[in-house]
Amino acid sequence: MAAGSLVEVRGLRKRYGYYAALDGIDLDIREGEVFGYVGPNGAGKTTTLKVMAGLIGKFEGAVAIAGVQVTRDRSETHALIGYLPQSAGFQSWRTVESALRSLGALSRVPASVVEQRMDELLERFQLGQARGRKIRQLSGGMTRKLGLIQALLHRPRLLILDEPLEGLDPASRALLKEVIRERQRDGATVLFSSHILGDVQDVADRVGVLCDGKMVTTGSIRELVAEVDLPLEIGVEFSTPPGQTAFLSEGPALAGATQVGRGVWSVRLREGTGPAAADDAIHALVEQTLHHGGRLRRIAAAEPNLDQLFARLIERARAAGRPS
Repeated sequence: MAAGSLVEVRGLRKRYGYYAALDGIDLDIREGEVFGYVGPNGAGKTTTLKVMAGLIGKFEGAVAIAGVQVTRDRSETHALIGYLPQSAGFQSWRTVESALRSLGALSRVPASVVEQRMDELLERFQLGQARGRKIRQLSGGMTRKLGLIQALLHRPRLLILDEPLEGLDPASRALLKEVIRERQRDGATVLFSSHILGDVQDVADRVGVLCDGKMVTTGSIRELVAEVDLPLEIGVEFSTPPGQTAFLSEGPALAGATQVGRGVWSVRLREGTGPAAADDAIHALVEQTLHHGGRLRRIAAAEPNLDQLFARLIERARAAGRPS
């Protein structure tokens, strides 16, 4: 196992007849990191997570958690993992409390620990008032929260979350991101999937991009941005508009400008513009603003468009896979 890795995947393949859901995945997830696993729908994310969680036993390749092959000792790897599937299969006739106690017993968590953790987590996820309700009486969002609680119940070393932000309201999404950061501070490793790159930006240390069963790339968001030649933009906001704005599109590094709000403009830089040339362009825009009688409230290089980054990575991967 690679030094510092908690999860190591080598040559992972899973076929359903002629269809390759996973086609030779190699992946290392470091101990203590938050890893975002992203890809379009049908890319193979859920299949990968199910293999790691021991729910798919027949596959090619090797998957190890903490040095233990998932096919060799499922009971040992199961004890290390907290798993949230896309759709949690709770027995609808159970109450919230009964479901958590049953799942705690299956994970061999002492009853006293289950009671303490259940109280803490139900309150944390604002389900304290629902503890006596039947599962079938819960809303979709409440059921999703309950799935998160069962995954966290035994303080797992590795938390595997399949589309955990799906179906949550904004407040619950913010709470889940906070909980993910807390688990990381406590030493846990978190792996979660999403088909939206922006979802992982706030919490992921690194990202793996999957497309059509193949790993496209891994790295931090900053590394992925550097890997893809995205058009750069400069955000400009005037406190006093200049007499004219044609200069926003004039200059060797400038490709055009669009007004996006009152006194707010997005200035596009030409492809291939490096950091030094971008700095020169910002300096020139400041000078031209003052020259034309304007005043600036803000001017800075804009954050990369993550949706555009994701689309470019997927487009590149699919183009590489097409026959010439």
